[in-house]
Amino acid sequence: MQYADSVENAAVAIPDKVIRFLEHDANIAVAGTRDRDLVPAGHRVAGWLVSPEGHTLTVLFPEVSAARVIDAMRDNGQLAATFEQIGTHETYQLKGRYLAHRPVRPEEMAVGKRARDRFVNGLRSLYANEQLANMLGASVPPPALAVDMAVVEVFLQTPGPGAGSRIVPPPA
Repeated sequence: MQYADSVENAAVAIPDKVIRFLEHDANIAVAGTRDRDLVPAGHRVAGWLVSPEGHTLTVLFPEVSAARVIDAMRDNGQLAATFEQIGTHETYQLKGRYLAHRPVRPEEMAVGKRARDRFVNGLRSLYANEQLANMLGASVPPPALAVDMAVVEVFLQTPGPGAGSRIVPPPA
């Protein structure tokens, strides 16, 4: 059975707290895919956007990852994205299934810039060196590929009690 066709992988509502975190606090993200041979690959995320209904997420990838991400999405359609706030290390992972991909739209370039700006601000909370924060911020590439995913699971990944626990759907 294909991942996207599995009944237990129906889209879920991203909790409001996690949406607020993604929209205002998260300042770095990575995504994981796997190829047809189940070999995992990590990808830098250049931005993200929660859909208005809160069931889907658009993950923005830099050009360097585009071909590999598209191949993985076509192979099995599984995507996991982990979002963190540098400084507090508050972290959530959203797992989902591939819906579609396309080149980024002009307004999504601004989403990527806001993510990069939040990243630099987060670095400033760790380093007193403004030049270092700006230099590291420049390492975040602009987005080139947008991947829409239906969110099927949300996990708390913040270190401490409950780390690794599934938030939605509720554990059985």
